Amino acid sequence: MTMLERNAKKAYKEQEHEGNRDEIITNYLPLIKKLAGKLSIALPPSLDEEDLVGSGIIGLIEAWDRFESSRGVQFSTYATWRIKGAMIDEIRKSSPASRSFFSQYRQVQDAEEKLRQSLNRDPDRAEIASVLGWSPSTVEQVWANYNLMTVVSLEKIILSADGEESLRLEGVIPSPEQTPEEMFTDKEQIALLASALDKLPERERLMLSLFYFEELTKKEIAGLMKVSAARISQLHARAIERLRGTLAEPDQDA
Repeated sequence: MTMLERNAKKAYKEQEHEGNRDEIITNYLPLIKKLAGKLSIALPPSLDEEDLVGSGIIGLIEAWDRFESSRGVQFSTYATWRIKGAMIDEIRKSSPASRSFFSQYRQVQDAEEKLRQSLNRDPDRAEIASVLGWSPSTVEQVWANYNLMTVVSLEKIILSADGEESLRLEGVIPSPEQTPEEMFTDKEQIALLASALDKLPERERLMLSLFYFEELTKKEIAGLMKVSAARISQLHARAIERLRGTLAEPDQDA
């Protein structure tokens, strides 16, 4: 549990008997803003972080109205789940992925690679859009859809080519219930992931570290790396795709 979640949990305990919903919203607002910042990596051009904050507040209110302590779940856990769910629903509503999404994403990848070879540098979204005959916002929309797919499940999922869940990007923490065989498999997965991460270009590896392990937002990372927020979305999508491809390779360490 993060510090923000602990503070939110404490705020709920202090206010639950009074039923002061406005006070709960005030105390949970830092957590809501933090979650909005994390999910901003998947924002389409039509939305911004403030839209996610608004959705998060609605999710918190729904959690307040529906929470039943008798179910044995802590309010902070339930509220965080409802807040994230409301934000993800807002993103999906504003940018539904079409059936041709993977085809579009491959087109973006192909155009990006061809431009990189001809320009001898990474192309920006306008250059990719020009090659494809699309608008820059359409290219950014494709990145947003792909990024949403990778962050929607615990914010740390690497996808297979057909969108099915594969290896988690976060380290696997053994639980007391795990068998020795399960723990061994987890260690193997961590080793595979570490090896794949080492093969990423330094810039992409830095971006993933800042996003997943330092837990910075897209805007914060863009500021540190001195690039646009759209560029961070591009780097994230490409880094995850490289990891997915490396992990799918047989005998990658051979």
